[in-house]
Amino acid sequence: MKALVFYKPGDIRYEPNWADARDPGPGEVKIATSWCGICGTDLEDFERGGVIPIEKPNPVSGRMAPMVFGHEYSGRIAELGAGVKALKEGQRVAVECVKGCGKCYWCQHHQNVLCESMVSIGQQDDGGMAEYFVAPAENCVPIPKGLDEDVAAMAEPLAVAVRAVRKSRMTPGDLVTVIGAGAIGLCGIAAARVAGAREVIVIAHGGHRAEIAKKMGAHHVLNSRDKKWMEQYMDLTHGLKSDVVLDTGGTIPAIQLAVQLTAKKGRCVMVSVVADQVPLGALDILLNEKELIGSVGHTFEEEYPWSVQYMADGRIDLTPLITGKVYIENAIKDGLLKLQKDRNEIKVLVTPHKDWV
Repeated sequence: MKALVFYKPGDIRYEPNWADARDPGPGEVKIATSWCGICGTDLEDFERGGVIPIEKPNPVSGRMAPMVFGHEYSGRIAELGAGVKALKEGQRVAVECVKGCGKCYWCQHHQNVLCESMVSIGQQDDGGMAEYFVAPAENCVPIPKGLDEDVAAMAEPLAVAVRAVRKSRMTPGDLVTVIGAGAIGLCGIAAARVAGAREVIVIAHGGHRAEIAKKMGAHHVLNSRDKKWMEQYMDLTHGLKSDVVLDTGGTIPAIQLAVQLTAKKGRCVMVSVVADQVPLGALDILLNEKELIGSVGHTFEEEYPWSVQYMADGRIDLTPLITGKVYIENAIKDGLLKLQKDRNEIKVLVTPHKDWV
């Protein structure tokens, strides 16, 4: 089958004759990929590595590079494994990438994303940048009529934002700030609006993404390169700062800024992945009773179905985030490399169907 295969950092190849996806086991389905989005973590693996196992196989999946990557996908059911009753062949589905062991404390409490044996399909197991891939049937959310499969592939980044908003305990009337205007930050704006945010302020670098932030519902977009942006922020918040701050910036300074912009008794949710130690002002957190909340991924029972529903019923429109659609053979040049060089690009979707682009 056609596939994009990760070998090592800096080495991703289009393979027109890659081995076919395995047969689905009990409780699994084989999916014919419709669309698969390129995520920021895919770019990080391409540039530096860190998520996809290279030197030794993942202990659960048994897979390592070379491996098919891609974890933001939609598709159609091609084959049912034993015991699968709730789905049927040909059905359109958006697919949650996270699978747990199903037996541990966290899986039993419906938090498979916290399972110590958690596997992300497309990061620790073969993913969706191919004609076919295999996933648990319970991870498949049927795509309602009227929702296109390309947009449905955006359920994964939206689910990350929906979980962050849920973890923040956001309530109607809260003043919310989002740090960063990448795909997750832009989804965070939309999720905050659905949750009833009074106003959403975005701190970004300006440019095209700032314009998209406005389309996603941001009331104010402040350019962090403007020397007076903090003064503007304090004016907008009447000196009180924000009830909820979502950090999606992906850097140590962004995390520090997120804590700084959190109001007294406010909640700061750390969404972006930063592996380094982050120095924070302990007295600021203590004396102002700020809460720091971690939020990772999503679950197939909670955030993922709601993300699909929000898009299907029109509460959230993510089409402005889709800046490119490419055939899998051209995905390195017109997808990965383009995203590296052009900050106007936000989300590029890849398909193995040449006649779809």
